[in-house]
Amino acid sequence: MAGDGSVQTVPAADRKPAPKLTGTTLAGAPFDLAALRGRVVVLNVWASWCAPCRDEAPNLEKVWQDIEDQGVSFVGINTRDAPDNARAFERRYRISYPSVSDRDGELLVAFRGTLPPSAIPTTLVIDRDGRVAARALTPLTEIALRQLLDPVLAEGPGGGTP
Repeated sequence: MAGDGSVQTVPAADRKPAPKLTGTTLAGAPFDLAALRGRVVVLNVWASWCAPCRDEAPNLEKVWQDIEDQGVSFVGINTRDAPDNARAFERRYRISYPSVSDRDGELLVAFRGTLPPSAIPTTLVIDRDGRVAARALTPLTEIALRQLLDPVLAEGPGGGTP
């Protein structure tokens, strides 16, 4: 499912709430997106068998390492993948943020009505109020990820400037 290369941002007034998203991480811990309310969240949809995912993995990890103390959380959504392959991918690319297992794609379907992930990889940015602020249907470079994320990080609650 290759993306079309598009990147969309949504003005604060037009953003829709992210869906309820719960599951289990590849490490076996419970995950609930609602628990991250108040933080900007980067959700990256990936699979170990996806070549573009392998290309972007180091970029995501680098940005995460650089900004993890700035009120942001990174979370992977590993989809349509075997857990052992997914964990091997995380070790190989030294991914330090958690990934939620979505073997059957149900978590992705929950985004209908917002900006759904319709490719692998897809990156979504969720604002501090739990609303979908941006989507990239393309593997991201470090620079492209920062360009997508920085405006949302600069917003205060409600999408305004702090």
